[in-house]
Amino acid sequence: MKMPEASFFEWQGQFNTEIDCLNHIKKMRWPNGFMCPRCGCEHAYELTTRQLYECSQCHKQTSVTADTLFHGSRIPLTKWFWAIYFLGSDKGSISALRLSKLIEVNWRTARLVLSKLRTAMGHRDSLYRLSGVIEIDDALVGGKRKGKRGRGAAGKTPVLVAVESKGKKAGFIAMQVVNRVCHDNVEQFVAKHLTIQQEVHTDGLPALNIID
Repeated sequence: MKMPEASFFEWQGQFNTEIDCLNHIKKMRWPNGFMCPRCGCEHAYELTTRQLYECSQCHKQTSVTADTLFHGSRIPLTKWFWAIYFLGSDKGSISALRLSKLIEVNWRTARLVLSKLRTAMGHRDSLYRLSGVIEIDDALVGGKRKGKRGRGAAGKTPVLVAVESKGKKAGFIAMQVVNRVCHDNVEQFVAKHLTIQQEVHTDGLPALNIID
């Protein structure tokens, strides 16, 4: 999860009330204005007392949080947004116990929030495609063992790695465990994680020559 460069106090100030959070979700969900999920109509009546929108054509009522990870939650949106900040800005893996203290909820609630946020992050990452100048290589995971080293070593798990090159910095990274580094696996990896017609750099491994 890529977070904006802001302190928690700035983030808290931006999402200080339920209305602040609802307005942000509304912008993310309907960037070009309301659209009915049933008929596609772009006109609705806002039922402010119930935080609902009623389609002016089919009269379906839709909440801003419907079909989102916030749907049906009794946890205040402010606490959800604070949890998003702490999860996204923590360099390690934040625990449910630590999050429970930071957003002042019990441990079970914090665990539920973390589970839903991590699932949402996984779905987002599975849809993201790397772009620009891409560097692709393979790596072996498995620790030190006796015998042959490098490619072909016993007891090692091969991993394909692709990273966006941003000059002296790295952009987004994609990694995937494979049973072996071969043309078929590399082709599937590229199709899943890269947009088409990108500039790709490799170390010249024959299996990576499938990349044009």
